[in-house]
Amino acid sequence: MPHDFARFATEPVTLAIVGCGQRGRGYAAYALQEPTLCKVVAIAEPRPKTRKIMTETYSIDQTLVFETYEDLLKASADTLQTIGKRLADAVVIAVQDHLHMEVALAFAAQGYHILCEKPMATTVEACVQMEAAVKKAGVIFGMGHVLRYSPYNKAMTEVIRSGKLGQLINVVHIEPVGHWHFAHSYVRGNWARESESSFSLMTKSCHDIDIICHYLYPGGPTRVSSFGSLQHYRKASKPAEAGDAKRCLDCAYERSCPYSAKKVYLDPVTQGHTGWPSNVLVDGLPDIENITNALKTGPYGRTLLFTPSPLTEGFGRS
Repeated sequence: MPHDFARFATEPVTLAIVGCGQRGRGYAAYALQEPTLCKVVAIAEPRPKTRKIMTETYSIDQTLVFETYEDLLKASADTLQTIGKRLADAVVIAVQDHLHMEVALAFAAQGYHILCEKPMATTVEACVQMEAAVKKAGVIFGMGHVLRYSPYNKAMTEVIRSGKLGQLINVVHIEPVGHWHFAHSYVRGNWARESESSFSLMTKSCHDIDIICHYLYPGGPTRVSSFGSLQHYRKASKPAEAGDAKRCLDCAYERSCPYSAKKVYLDPVTQGHTGWPSNVLVDGLPDIENITNALKTGPYGRTLLFTPSPLTEGFGRS
């Protein structure tokens, strides 16, 4: 079905958000800032409180609110068959990394334009399949490599490509993840195990790889290497003062610990800061009660110095 691009000049692009976590909400927020350019009309999100908040925030009709992307896709297929129209012009894919390929293939087949959060996929083979599906469908596919579009990086790109400062010979680049951020995402969080996600160079530093390649375009890298090991988050590194504590809220060493879950998640909330990273711990409102409960029961409240657990076993191994 041909896409009516001329319509987008006068009407907002309609969006379906698949995955209403931090990244899904982040992309959707643009519709509130620029309502004449895009509008969120459908969502797929399994968590009930998060789903309710998104529905109310974007005034989404209840018939377009789904628990799974499969349900959204089926409803869209029904409307496509009956009235020749999809539920939305484009879909934002903001589910877990290992699901990107299956969601992208499904929506591309229905003719949806796609914005996919980084990384594109967790394997080269998946990326190749996604590229083939997008080309076959003839749809627009965008990656969430947002660094390209910041004023700072746009200025950097212009200077580098212009040659004003001479020829670029090499790049020294450090990804300033931060100790607590790394612990949040890659030890306690959803990217803790390579077998369930991908290696950290891909899951975190793909932004950096992309912007460097963007600087160098039309040139590109000839070789990429990465190395690492499970060195720091080991039982042998656990301070004696921590004793047998399994959770930060029960740990005598907590006040001295740079990885304290109380410091990272709970203390900011007590001071009124309810954004990231605290807001990703709970379904719904990140208040003191909910965050405290999450630290008592969920993975983000575990001690990192250093109790062996499924969260740290296999970390950094390829």
